[in-house]
Amino acid sequence: GRLDYLLLNAAMTYPVGDGGVRGRWSDAVVVNHFAQHYLLHLLREKLVESKARIVVVSSGVIRQVTDPAVLAHDLQAGSGVEPMKTYCQTKFVQLLSAHWWRRQLKDQCTVVAVSPGLIPGTGLGRGAGMTATMDMPDAKSVPEGARSILAAFTRDDFPEDPDQIFLTSWGEWWSKDVYSLTLDKALQDKWSPSKDEMENDDAFTR
Repeated sequence: GRLDYLLLNAAMTYPVGDGGVRGRWSDAVVVNHFAQHYLLHLLREKLVESKARIVVVSSGVIRQVTDPAVLAHDLQAGSGVEPMKTYCQTKFVQLLSAHWWRRQLKDQCTVVAVSPGLIPGTGLGRGAGMTATMDMPDAKSVPEGARSILAAFTRDDFPEDPDQIFLTSWGEWWSKDVYSLTLDKALQDKWSPSKDEMENDDAFTR
């Protein structure tokens, strides 16, 4: 069979905790980034065969990350970083991975990152002790957020610049300068381990 579309939407905001059972990384970065990255490795052959479109549900909170150098420490289990900061950081590294896969699958698959906006109805902030409300900036209802995600499956008006992969909740392709820190290819490589690395590194398998 074919795999024409793949939606990567899992996310959590729970505290990093003391960790240990899943290796050195916090549960949040495992769920929000590494598990999704590994799934793409597992499905790569079928995705390429199908010329699939991969839709990565991102967030405008990636703009909160101003110093990527702290990520390797902050995203470890037991780092003590508060949940919402961790969430922003995990979405940042998830976008790094989206760029990496876009490069890896050039002319084979389409990779789109999309923000549905802040959706209070999903309960995403419950693990962080935060209650989102509809009067917050960029707050959207569940149906509005769903429409943004669905648009990422069908839009074909892609910008000429292949790095411009981010579709906003208001339907525009975000300018690269908004997420310029995620365009560092060395940083993309750092946070996009190979399948073998993920299967054999104690950081993931312990």
